[in-house]
Amino acid sequence: MKIKYIVTSAMIALTMINPLTAAEPYRVGYNNWVGFIAFFTAQENGAFKKAGLNVVGKSFAAPGEGLVPLLSGDLDAHLTTLDSVILKAANAPGKISIVTLLDTSAGADALVAKKSITQLSELKGARIAVTVGECNDVLLGKALKKAGLARTDVKIANLDPDAAGAALKAGSVDAAVTWEPWISQLAGESGANVIFSSKDTPNLILDCLATPADDKRAEETKKFIAVLDETTKSIKADPEAAAKLISKALEVPAADIVDMLTKLNLYDSSQAKAQMIETVPAISEELVAFFREQGIISAPVDISKILKLDHLP
Repeated sequence: MKIKYIVTSAMIALTMINPLTAAEPYRVGYNNWVGFIAFFTAQENGAFKKAGLNVVGKSFAAPGEGLVPLLSGDLDAHLTTLDSVILKAANAPGKISIVTLLDTSAGADALVAKKSITQLSELKGARIAVTVGECNDVLLGKALKKAGLARTDVKIANLDPDAAGAALKAGSVDAAVTWEPWISQLAGESGANVIFSSKDTPNLILDCLATPADDKRAEETKKFIAVLDETTKSIKADPEAAAKLISKALEVPAADIVDMLTKLNLYDSSQAKAQMIETVPAISEELVAFFREQGIISAPVDISKILKLDHLP
């Protein structure tokens, strides 16, 4: 689900403010995911600085990795996935909140199979690379269910999405649950087949901004969300301009970024609020049921105690 960005020091360093007058760093964890384009753009164009925020970013390889430092106080906010928050909340109830949504994947995550496998039913006995216990594992569960296959009908290799894509390219697995740009690369270079994607499961993979439940930086969090909101609106109005702005810093062709954005639904604050009210509760119940069925969690999770709407306009 993530685009393998090469994030420059300009994007993760302290904003260029006199150190004697600099605001306290607002520390944000993130994944290298095209859906977080508003964050990358606001870093690149100085929008956070203009809002009086001294944003310092820290990259993590998988969506859930930043939640541990978030709850230990080493981060102030983390851009992550709904399912990762649910998993963390099951083990740390009352400790974490979701304060806004950023996007949902609509084709940017996929189960990709080698050239000889063209449909889901042919996965029986296949070796599949997937990040166990993460959102891509949920996507695999959906695919197997649609094919009428049990998890025991396939062989699981626990790899992060980048490693999963690389493993399929190398021929060491038969299929992989991965993200962009691996999906496009594998389909283009290796003739691999996208046999199931997040487009087949609307709103399953939702990205959000998580904070500690007792957010001690609430006012800064609200400013951070406001910047994301305005930046998202500008990106949706002119995606080509945003892609060009961050292309050099990310070392990703602007055209590729624009193409990947077509496989996402980006949310401004009003859309995020509506989704949190209308969609997230039902999706959360489905995710909790999946994780309990897989034995990943045992405790119920009340999403109503995690969603926090008062940071949104």
